[in-house]
Amino acid sequence: MSILKQRRLSAELITAATSEPLTLDQAKAQLNIATNNNDHDLELSELIAQAREQWEGDTDTVCCTSTWRVRSEYMEDGLKLPKRPIQSIESIKYYDGSSTLRTLTTDIYNFDAPKREIRRQFLKVFPVSLYRWDAWETIYVCGYSKDGSLVPAIAKRAMLLLVGYYFEQRGDADSQHDLKAYEKLVARFMRGDYP
Repeated sequence: MSILKQRRLSAELITAATSEPLTLDQAKAQLNIATNNNDHDLELSELIAQAREQWEGDTDTVCCTSTWRVRSEYMEDGLKLPKRPIQSIESIKYYDGSSTLRTLTTDIYNFDAPKREIRRQFLKVFPVSLYRWDAWETIYVCGYSKDGSLVPAIAKRAMLLLVGYYFEQRGDADSQHDLKAYEKLVARFMRGDYP
């Protein structure tokens, strides 16, 4: 196995999502707060974002459509991209031997979405690039949907558990609240065959 495939690549957020996978009403229902009670709306909005960030970090997923970038020294057949589900590859660019940034043509590669891998087309070769840490740049779009409507129910349930935990335990640094239900949902999601 190559060095590249063993190394875990980091994804940089380029364009953030414009919505959250949970609504204020869903968070209020989780906490038994009346929907017309707006006393906690700002706090709940922040907790929804925190719960989403926790879930996404624990599962390497992206809930709502956003754009990401991965930079690497090399390009190899089978380069696995972090984050899922990946909707599309926007571009793959590389610095050629004269340090000119070029776009890799789509007839050279294809994308294996279930495996999240960039694959060389049959009988094609990746061009030679300049030796530098950011010689290759892949821009791609991730997320279940723009508005979060297609986020799996298991993910929404887990995030609601976190919202409840964060709301109930605010200010209690010594809390020993049990997050086993959340952890089980993370484990089930990671075992499941989710895109």
